[in-house]
Amino acid sequence: MEAEIEAYLAQRAAEGLSPKTQAHYRRVLTGLAASFQAHGAARWADAVPDTVDAYLEELTQRYGFGSRASFTITARAFLRWLAESGAIPADPARHVTVPRPEKDDLPLPEPPLSEADVAELLNAMPKRNAVDLRDIALVELLYSGGLRISEALALDLRDTDFQNRVLHVRNGKGAKPRELPLLQGLFIALRTYLALRRSLLKGPDHGALLLTNRGQRLTIGASDRMFDKLNRRRGPKAPHLHAHRLRHSIAVHMLRGGADIRYIQAFLGHDSLESTKIYLRLVPADLRKVYDAAMPELAVST
Repeated sequence: MEAEIEAYLAQRAAEGLSPKTQAHYRRVLTGLAASFQAHGAARWADAVPDTVDAYLEELTQRYGFGSRASFTITARAFLRWLAESGAIPADPARHVTVPRPEKDDLPLPEPPLSEADVAELLNAMPKRNAVDLRDIALVELLYSGGLRISEALALDLRDTDFQNRVLHVRNGKGAKPRELPLLQGLFIALRTYLALRRSLLKGPDHGALLLTNRGQRLTIGASDRMFDKLNRRRGPKAPHLHAHRLRHSIAVHMLRGGADIRYIQAFLGHDSLESTKIYLRLVPADLRKVYDAAMPELAVST
């Protein structure tokens, strides 16, 4: 069963699937194989619809909606590929539909920071050296750029186009690139940091935008330590900071400012409008009514 998984992943990699997504698919399909084996299917060809239903029941018992939907989509695509390639006589998941979210499956997102919170955060951050300026640039990338932390850390120098005031996100989720405007705060933060970036280098410059004090690309662990330091400095009564809270704060601020939700979808790099619509639950009821009246298909239950 492992050989078929690797063959499938090799084909998807050739089609441009990112290494991160390949690793996710491998985990899901390895779990699928283990479930099938536990229910009497020693080979993929032994699986029948009941085998698939047993796997889906396991997902229901162990995971929330988001993971169930993701695992179901991945498993269904793989089994369809096996059938279409002739590796199995028929697709045992042809009856499967992707679960749709119920109201209880969509928890209200964490309250966003206010615009005043963000301004206070940036004004309070020290500006003593290149590391401090790098931290400010990272916060601006997450807020003014709306980036995922993985996207921000993957940026290279070549991704900043100051002449046209554009940021190129080449390693977006699902390997989908997008271009973002360099808004004023982000523009200034990046230019200020880049004026001192070379002082962080300790050897050859490989082009990473955000560097550690050892001259290497900034990591998730280092960014987590930065947020821990910020939270300690702000104290327990201040809203807790983390990368995703900055990203979804800008989404809510844009909605409150009247931005079209489809623009916000593109800005955040969401594949589906469903992922963006959840932010409508964090705007005032009267504004939500305006969106519902203008675009009834975007209405969101609360």
